[in-house]
Amino acid sequence: MDRRIAGAIFFGLAALPLAFAQTQTPAPADTLVFELPGDQWFEGPLQRVTVSSDGNLALFHASAGAHGHRDVRLYSLKTGKEDHFTLIYDLSHIDNAVFYGRADLARHGERASEQGWFVPNGDSEHLSSLPSDAIPIFANNTSELAYYRSDAPSQAVFINAHDQFRDYEVSGRVLAMAFSPDGDYFYDLLLEPSGESSIVRINVNTGAGRVVAKHLDGATQPDRIAISPDGRKMYLALATDATPVNEERHKPDADRWLKIFELDLATGERRIIVESPGQDNNDPSIVGNFLYWTRTVFEQSVVLVSSSGGKAKEIVSSGMVPMWSPDSHRIGYSFGAARLADWGLDLDDAVVALDDQANPASQPAIIVSGYHEDFPPAWSPDGAWIAFHSHRSPKPVPLYDDAASTDDIYLRKADDIHAPEIRLTDFGLETGPAYWSPDGKKLLFTSQDRNGQPGIDKLHVLTMDLELGRALKAEMLPLPHEIRSVDWAAWSPDGEKIAIEDNRGDDDRTLWTVHSDGSHAEKLLDYKCTTYCGLDWAPDGKTIVYSALAGDHPQLFVIPYFGGAARQLSQDSAGLFHPRISPDGKWIACTRIVQSKQVWRRPLP
Repeated sequence: MDRRIAGAIFFGLAALPLAFAQTQTPAPADTLVFELPGDQWFEGPLQRVTVSSDGNLALFHASAGAHGHRDVRLYSLKTGKEDHFTLIYDLSHIDNAVFYGRADLARHGERASEQGWFVPNGDSEHLSSLPSDAIPIFANNTSELAYYRSDAPSQAVFINAHDQFRDYEVSGRVLAMAFSPDGDYFYDLLLEPSGESSIVRINVNTGAGRVVAKHLDGATQPDRIAISPDGRKMYLALATDATPVNEERHKPDADRWLKIFELDLATGERRIIVESPGQDNNDPSIVGNFLYWTRTVFEQSVVLVSSSGGKAKEIVSSGMVPMWSPDSHRIGYSFGAARLADWGLDLDDAVVALDDQANPASQPAIIVSGYHEDFPPAWSPDGAWIAFHSHRSPKPVPLYDDAASTDDIYLRKADDIHAPEIRLTDFGLETGPAYWSPDGKKLLFTSQDRNGQPGIDKLHVLTMDLELGRALKAEMLPLPHEIRSVDWAAWSPDGEKIAIEDNRGDDDRTLWTVHSDGSHAEKLLDYKCTTYCGLDWAPDGKTIVYSALAGDHPQLFVIPYFGGAARQLSQDSAGLFHPRISPDGKWIACTRIVQSKQVWRRPLP
């Protein structure tokens, strides 16, 4: 485990609330055009926004995320209302869309027996010859288009000019594409395995290409680039004006938020024109003489709600996914920034002490730190050990899915941050938090099958030998076929049963209980939620608390284990996720998230 950054993380942890409070005041010319509140967890910041060439509409593209589900929505920037009819129109299903011309749409979905990309053709649409996995972009005059294939084994861009397609191999993952205003040039932003980005320009008429800029410190997720009306400047999102330093990517307090840069395409010079501390600014677009961009608002905290219901009180800012110590006087949690430039790399774990009234009684202290993502520490029933999920890597990797990282469950002595981290598994994929059985002999967690269906989470159990600090046996719990995908699971207090949050697809969830061997599934209720929402048992084993969508945000609910009506416990103005009931049964700790996507505008410099 690398401990060189632990001190910097500790001081950054205390400073994070101040970073949100000191958000930069927008320049006088900046205008907030539209804001869409979010109701998800990590998926929210990954949402992308595209503004139409006439500035009247915006497409909001949700990330596929761990569930593999994509979502696209169309909003009017004039009325602020969603326009679902225009988006779907005659399609029975839609899963992607891009703007075609000033405000028309090319859409990917199903219409009767046809499936693929439907492109405007006069007053109607026709099924295009684009591959089904194509991610296209159209020039403003719609006579030219380019695309890359999301499922292709090797990366290439395909450009159609004058009814002739040419393909160009590229050295990296395509993050963004744009045509010059006159259509003579095509630009693509590429992410290289090193974590650096580069911009390549291709002459559409001759096919000649050259690198315009390299060693860029940009987003590691799909983004947008925009070209000025005169074709001389590019607008793109970068974290810094230097080559990225991988060590910095793993620091929760690093000032690496995306800013909008203006890049001179002739000289390569670039300067910051939009920034706001503690928030990402990206997805730039040009509409006439205005620059549009997206700002991400994302604030998370660990809060407590009385087990009988009521108002939430904040315990610590910047935290998520809380875990209780056995004595109910400490809460462990994960913390880090949702920075798009370092996605998923900067999460570490901290712990805060509570007094008898469940008020903070200490400053946050680091309990788990190192390279890559750490999920919160789960204390063994005797308090001697912690188990946690981690993507631990031996070096500061540049990307979330870097081959040098892991995705597994680890074990460590609880009170010694320098104790060895013992890797218990070697098969994880999008692994969830670990939970101890009440007798301390087993660990329960979710993970996807590397050879199975993407986005489907399975339930796993480790049988532990704590004398030797190792797992004796790992097994996938056989569940009835009625249970589709396990988003979250928790042991009953007697260890005889397991409660399961089952993802039925889209926003549909089902709450089940099964015996500890996976048999005898009993359905408690169906409900709606938009992410991994979470659940837990009350210490007396009589009720289960869970998070479910209530209006615009997930809230806390409780339902009797033997069946009956669910009761809402919270009515917070933000989303409440990942409930965990204290061992003494008095409090429910949970993640509170305030998030939105904002569309901003200012005159071009």
